Amino acid sequence: MGKPALLDFTSATANEIVEAIDAGITTAQNLHAFRSRMGGATKSDKLYPETRKALNILKRLKSQNRGAKNIKKILSPYNAELAKQRDVLDIIQPVLTAWRLFYAKQGIGLMNDQVLILKMIEVAGELEKLTGEPGPDMVTPD
Repeated sequence: MGKPALLDFTSATANEIVEAIDAGITTAQNLHAFRSRMGGATKSDKLYPETRKALNILKRLKSQNRGAKNIKKILSPYNAELAKQRDVLDIIQPVLTAWRLFYAKQGIGLMNDQVLILKMIEVAGELEKLTGEPGPDMVTPD
């Protein structure tokens, strides 16, 4: 006789399933095995839709985790500089200087703060694409 189930997938909500997997009470492999025993994906989607929702949540969390790891990887070369108590503006100063020179050659004199604001405005569209929401208005009303 097998071990008793620690979580009843038939009555658990999607969030309960995800929390149980996160807490180590059960595993995603157990969830997949349960769905297979219940007749495969199509049948278990009809009988136990919460298991499909849980799989979708797990997939989204895995994707978010992958994104977070990529961001940490990008920032890792700068962590040592931050640990030395260097100011962020000091760390990015060479890049700011390069942008200021680029704009100066075009006849536009900008200060560091103006370059940062310009770059933030330029990439605001990317944030809107990622989130699907309009970016916040940075201008304070008079």
